Amino acid sequence: MGRRRKKYTPPFEVDIEKLGKGGVGIGVAPDGKPVHVKFAPPGSRLRVAPQQRRKGKWTARRLEMLKPPTEAVQPPCGAFSLCGGCNLQELPLSVQRQHKLNYALGAVATPLGWTIDELKEHVRVHPIRGSEDAYHYRNKVEFSWGNRRILSQPEFDEGVPFQGRFLGFHAPGYFDRIADTDRCWLISEEANRLFEVLRQVSLHEEAPPVWDVRSHEGFWRHAMFREGFATGQLLIVLYTAPTSNPKEIDAVTKAAERLMATRLSEGKTLVGVVWCENDGVADVARGTVRETWGQDWIEERLGDTTFRLSIESFFQTSTKGAVILYDTIREALGDAPGPLYDLYCGIGSIGLYLASQFSQIVGIEEVPQAIRDANQNAASNDVSWASYHASKMETALEHLPSAAQKAALVVDPPRAGLHPKVAASLANTMGAPLVYVACHPPSLGRDAVILRQGGWQLTDLWAVDLFPQTGHIELVGRMIQST
Repeated sequence: MGRRRKKYTPPFEVDIEKLGKGGVGIGVAPDGKPVHVKFAPPGSRLRVAPQQRRKGKWTARRLEMLKPPTEAVQPPCGAFSLCGGCNLQELPLSVQRQHKLNYALGAVATPLGWTIDELKEHVRVHPIRGSEDAYHYRNKVEFSWGNRRILSQPEFDEGVPFQGRFLGFHAPGYFDRIADTDRCWLISEEANRLFEVLRQVSLHEEAPPVWDVRSHEGFWRHAMFREGFATGQLLIVLYTAPTSNPKEIDAVTKAAERLMATRLSEGKTLVGVVWCENDGVADVARGTVRETWGQDWIEERLGDTTFRLSIESFFQTSTKGAVILYDTIREALGDAPGPLYDLYCGIGSIGLYLASQFSQIVGIEEVPQAIRDANQNAASNDVSWASYHASKMETALEHLPSAAQKAALVVDPPRAGLHPKVAASLANTMGAPLVYVACHPPSLGRDAVILRQGGWQLTDLWAVDLFPQTGHIELVGRMIQST
């Protein structure tokens, strides 16, 4: 028997009412079911093409904006809707933030069994915070080379070729297409100047071929840009296939020399170019260092605390946003006494930023390289009272404080939230207080239910917008023992 053909559902019109996960717009389809649409700002009316109905909701593709939101603005980026990264550019920053706050509050309220209004009755919700910079705020970005690109509808209708040499971002929904762009509006002008040079040296017809993710052939694969906004230092990492070809070696050398010779604004310096070779087939920016021009790290500063960032170091992607976030964590901790337990500590940035407030810092993190960076950062900032442990949290529960310590707790877990064993253990841990930092609001809502079973009461919520133009939002929740 042949495969059953999908029933065709014609395009329909929908009013977008609110934001959902990832900044997706949500409305109601003609059959009364929710419909989720990318690049769909609340307040707009769209004509959409339904893609699939699953688990009681539709997903659909935007075809035409019939009525823009009353506050609509024109996106400045030429790759808008192609790259998929900045799906809220059609709204002013203040309007974006209000919609993102409503989404985040709903994501916490629902697991707790409350409406948003009921959440506000039980929890003090603070105004949303964020940097005033709507663009040019990212201190790290990864680009990809490819031999196929995604086209806009007008380009497709005109017969613009989609095969060639391209450098940009992965197009959403396509493993083999690049959203080719000559600039990114989220990085600085200096980083864009270097990106322009890299495009010139790597995309001309005599350069080595770009990577083909289908055949796993080619040379140029990925490029990572990292910038210290407070220090003015920039670093570029070039990821290629392994090679012994003199022409390919010469191409990387010339690219590095051109980049290092590029004039930047006063106070900005490209401190190094690192060449890494990736012998795997997975389409990720990783590899073994082959050669370095200059240095392979930069420094960044948050307040009075300086961090040394290697090419693999995790760090908050918005420097100004990180300061606002960490000041919010400080506010949530209040005048908490005793030691600070910094769980999922990464390179130690939260604990070190708050170090002057506490007599002891204990950090736990799964990634050994991050722990090495944390120890180095503690030493360079003369924070001798910090100690760090490389371990998965679920196997390091013995390091959690005893009831007699009256320790402050900060947890900054990955998007999936706390491991169930960790959540259950924290539920029965005494602390004063527990501050939960969530890059994925539903995880905070889910874990707050588990922690509530152990006597933890959610008292305050702060939303921090680290990533304008995108659907991402951070939440900081303060919890205290109610029993």
